[in-house]
Amino acid sequence: MVFFRDKTAVVTGAGSGLGRAIARALAREGADVHIVDVNRERIREVENELRAAGAPIEAHVTNVADPDAMMRLADRVFESRGRVDLLFNNAGVCAGGPVESLRLEDWRWSIDVNLYGVIHGLMAFVPRMIGQGGKSVIVNTASMAGLVGFPYMAPYSASKFAVVGLGESLASELAPHGIHVLTVCPGAVATNVIRDGRIALPGDYLGRVERFFNRQAADPDRTASRILKAVRRRKTLLVMSGSFWPLYVIKRISSSLYVAVFRILTGRVAKNTR
Repeated sequence: MVFFRDKTAVVTGAGSGLGRAIARALAREGADVHIVDVNRERIREVENELRAAGAPIEAHVTNVADPDAMMRLADRVFESRGRVDLLFNNAGVCAGGPVESLRLEDWRWSIDVNLYGVIHGLMAFVPRMIGQGGKSVIVNTASMAGLVGFPYMAPYSASKFAVVGLGESLASELAPHGIHVLTVCPGAVATNVIRDGRIALPGDYLGRVERFFNRQAADPDRTASRILKAVRRRKTLLVMSGSFWPLYVIKRISSSLYVAVFRILTGRVAKNTR
């Protein structure tokens, strides 16, 4: 608990799912947590929950896709606390469907939140984190879909692959400044990302995805605990593949085999949904 006690943490996407669980875990360990979400009702609910538990919490209604809003967020946090020790760029959305049917706005929505949301967080906070001195941590939430490409999820995978590459670059670049960078790649986690997503899949494919998530999704609180443990251990990449482990292993062994497996699976889906 000493590691996080009295540290100032900022968590985006904290209104539900994994972000909420991360905020809850940080609060339990004594951190001063600034929770951020675009959904006012959800973030107020989390704020009330954590305040009732006696945690020092401050809620911010902010859209990570808006660079000016993220700058104003950083202004408020640094004005009130003077420094940020932990930045969790966690907000994410899911857009998917057959590539020929995807709208440009769906691509932009996915990239604006999943990738530019991280970039805006970095632009708003990193210069000040460098200037404040001392040790600090940035945690970027990517996904298993940022390590293996899933069919019908091209916008989501594209944005998450970019987050993985971004984290790998920054882990080396920011180390001399005392800033440790961790990229997190969860598998299926019980969150609202599918329910709140813009996903138009053929036939009953979306229903199958939702049923899979309901059966296999990891508990957000346990996932958050693993993330904080990875922060303590100064890992740069945390892969939590869960039910996707066989696919991840196949991809690591042979990318050609991985593509062949997914061609078969995707062909079956297309056949069953005609």
